[in-house]
Amino acid sequence: MAENSGNGASENAASATVGEGAADVALEIALNQFPGGYQSRWAQTAAGCAEDPERSASIMSLQGRLIKLPDAVGTMVQGKRMTSKTMEAEFDFVGKASKSTRAMAFELSEDRSRLTRTDLSDGMRTRYVRCPKLMAG
Repeated sequence: MAENSGNGASENAASATVGEGAADVALEIALNQFPGGYQSRWAQTAAGCAEDPERSASIMSLQGRLIKLPDAVGTMVQGKRMTSKTMEAEFDFVGKASKSTRAMAFELSEDRSRLTRTDLSDGMRTRYVRCPKLMAG
């Protein structure tokens, strides 16, 4: 029942010889929330992790379908896992006086300790470091 497109064997051979790069193959899996590796509190600097997330201008939180930025909170409408380390998603943001939709891309570092968020409308990139998990209570 498998279909052979004619060049599949050469693509598979190329992937197998790449070794480490083979782990980052195109996935294009639909998402309705952030994958586990992305869910965390992120700050623009390690020192920023100590700041109050409700008042900080450098902290972003990713949890479930929500993205919390310093100026807004958005809910994921649709997302797509592009590779094992990258994803894109569209978010609905509701503010006090306005509603907007923004598309963003996210890229995790190999060790999952750093994340880059790119606003797809203007190409602005913001780099973050993962904050340590905080104790509840």
